[in-house]
Amino acid sequence: SFLVEGVAFMRTFSYAGFEQQPKTFATPKILLLNLELELKSERANAEIRIDDPSKYQSIVDAEWDIIYEKLARCADSGANIILSKLPIGDLATQYFADRGLFCAGRVGPADMIR
Repeated sequence: SFLVEGVAFMRTFSYAGFEQQPKTFATPKILLLNLELELKSERANAEIRIDDPSKYQSIVDAEWDIIYEKLARCADSGANIILSKLPIGDLATQYFADRGLFCAGRVGPADMIR
């Protein structure tokens, strides 16, 4: 047995980029989300019909803009730890790692309350 000073999670899912994230914080500021931070989640929330195939790229660009705006808002919040009940995808994990932030998705309800 040993004492862990801080917080330990029962289990979370992580993508590439997780290894690059910091694991300790002297003054943690935690952002708790009930939000999926994955590119695919935007596609699942809408149905778009186009008549002109040349408009397809503008739709794809809009999807990327939406996810990057969400990520920027999380990073700009001042939090250095981002936890979500829902998945945080590889794009978001790498985005946060590049900014020295820690993130974990699929965090259980008990761990979110703790």
